[in-house]
Amino acid sequence: MKKATLAVLSAAIVLGGTLTTAGPYVAAQQLNAQPAVTAAAKDTDATSAFQLTPTLKKYWGGVEFNLEYLNATENSTEFMISRKLPANPADLDPEIDRKITDMDYLVIDSSGWIYERQSSSGGMFAFPDGALGMRHEEAVEALKDQPQELTIKPYIGGYYDDTTTMFSDKADVKTPLKGMYPLQVDQGKIGSISVTGVDFSEDKTVVRVAAAGETAPMQTTGIWLVENGKRLDESGKKLKSVEDGIYEYELEFPAVGKNASLELLTKRMTPVTFLDNLEMTVQLPR
Repeated sequence: MKKATLAVLSAAIVLGGTLTTAGPYVAAQQLNAQPAVTAAAKDTDATSAFQLTPTLKKYWGGVEFNLEYLNATENSTEFMISRKLPANPADLDPEIDRKITDMDYLVIDSSGWIYERQSSSGGMFAFPDGALGMRHEEAVEALKDQPQELTIKPYIGGYYDDTTTMFSDKADVKTPLKGMYPLQVDQGKIGSISVTGVDFSEDKTVVRVAAAGETAPMQTTGIWLVENGKRLDESGKKLKSVEDGIYEYELEFPAVGKNASLELLTKRMTPVTFLDNLEMTVQLPR
């Protein structure tokens, strides 16, 4: 399904559509020289819980990007980025408009640890000054080992092979899980992954997968275990280690028979482009 661009969505709102107003804007502080720690969650360790209003701004093609808040608790790390459109959205460059609409985010800390997304939401809304824009709210895993800083990296790409969908077999890549490990699996333009081992138990099957670079979380998302021709969905994914830019994950699947014919199913994927001009880094309280 093709996404509507920002210009199209904002025009629909002007012509009588609906929009939502974002509460965080009312409480957002004015520009500060340094991020302000406004509070710490009462039910968490104060050394790992904080609420920041960094007011970091980036500009691209007439669109203003603002990191409205960054909150951390013992259970998750949450942030919101707003995108404020030009006064006349029709003036927005179509190519930039398309990229902004397709944009996603990667969250990485100063040690190179990448945080898995837990949930996200967003939509069109109105700023206090009447300008139109979009908001993106996201929750990722809780911070690990009190990092010094956190970077939010916008990117586009990492889709299943161009014109196919997750329900199409045209982009399928199947690799028999037998022989010596590691097994190399080509995922097309995005790169490759390695299956480093498989562990069997009575209640689950754990497949260990490694990928190089910051596209690792995208490459390890669309993976299934196939038992005797039956596709099994992943029930859990954990990043276990990062060493020299290699990210190793453990993927959990239902228990399978030890003598079953097993395959790893993944997809060919499009390349990922990180939008470095929109990257935002926040110094964290210690």
